[in-house]
Amino acid sequence: MKPTHRDNGARPIRDAIVMSGWSWYNYNDPERIALALSRLGAKVLYCENPSSRLRNAALEITEIQSGIFRLRPQFLGHRLNRLQLGFDRLQARMIAAQVQKAAAKLELRDPFFIYPHGDFFVPLCREFKKRGFPLVHCCFDYPEPGQDRHIELSDCTLTLSKSIFHQLRAKFGSKIALIPQVRWSDASEPQKTGCVEPTELSAIPKPRLGYIGLVSNRLNLAVLHELLVSRPDWHFVHFGDSKCLPLPNVHTIKWRDAANLGGLVASLHVGFMPYNCHSNKDFHCMPLKVFDYFNAGIPVVSTPLVNLWEYSDTIYFGDTAEELAAAVELALEEPVDSQRKSFRKEIAKGQSIAALAESLSRILFSGRSGPSDAFEEPAHFESVGLRNE
Repeated sequence: MKPTHRDNGARPIRDAIVMSGWSWYNYNDPERIALALSRLGAKVLYCENPSSRLRNAALEITEIQSGIFRLRPQFLGHRLNRLQLGFDRLQARMIAAQVQKAAAKLELRDPFFIYPHGDFFVPLCREFKKRGFPLVHCCFDYPEPGQDRHIELSDCTLTLSKSIFHQLRAKFGSKIALIPQVRWSDASEPQKTGCVEPTELSAIPKPRLGYIGLVSNRLNLAVLHELLVSRPDWHFVHFGDSKCLPLPNVHTIKWRDAANLGGLVASLHVGFMPYNCHSNKDFHCMPLKVFDYFNAGIPVVSTPLVNLWEYSDTIYFGDTAEELAAAVELALEEPVDSQRKSFRKEIAKGQSIAALAESLSRILFSGRSGPSDAFEEPAHFESVGLRNE
């Protein structure tokens, strides 16, 4: 594969390696950061969650979006890292060698190493730090146990939760930087014209309360169960292979990529987010999906997550099943021409990949006071003749 190198005179000084704990089609925060950096003109090596070479064949580096190249690093397996016998350091060196080889093949220009939280990322980041890479840590959720190790290792830590930003800044100062939460839709492949109701959804009765995500352990299932039992005429829809609750008014639909999300969201009656506020991780999170709901203009009902309080004029809140039921009723009664709908769409316009790109440019490439001042030019690419211009 012959690498392309976009250089139009407006590229930022550095390219980027973006490490993810997911895959590209999860469309999570690392994937959005990769898109934003590409928009700025950076060439991005996007690394999926490592896979076992005993189970999966190696994949060629592939350009998946303009200027974004996907690599799936391989090692012996995640389970070995738990043995605490030095396997984590060994596997970190294995992955670092693969990533650095790919970076040289793509002729990346003095790249940042950008990564989310994860226990295995500690030895991996230490390895990249030894090799001279500037480290950019991403704290997307409430700080996990051991998160401080990542922040201390990093040159800069990005967060998109205002509450977490202020909490971490109190301890780590200017090393912590706030970036905007953004919707995916304007940066993925073009949305299909029109908002045709998906066939899969048309079989589900109305009104539909939609959660465009995998339920996992983030929702307050006890409250959700009480709500749905009390209102069997309301139908809860979520992504996944199995229902989160064994109720006739709970329905699952298959995960779909961002290009096919518009018709689905527009066919919901309420964007529903009954997160578990008893969990600090969920109480302080900033859900990606809220701006997809806003972009479609549909009413949103949620438990009162800290970072959604500023949108109290456009979101209906409730703590208990009874309060959430009252909030859903208000949402369903909202007039089609409600001003809230236009407010939501206006908010969504500002939460774009372009806004994230602008923020990252200011934090990483501006040369002004702040985290970017901590980044010094690494010497590890001298052998291939790549230096800052």
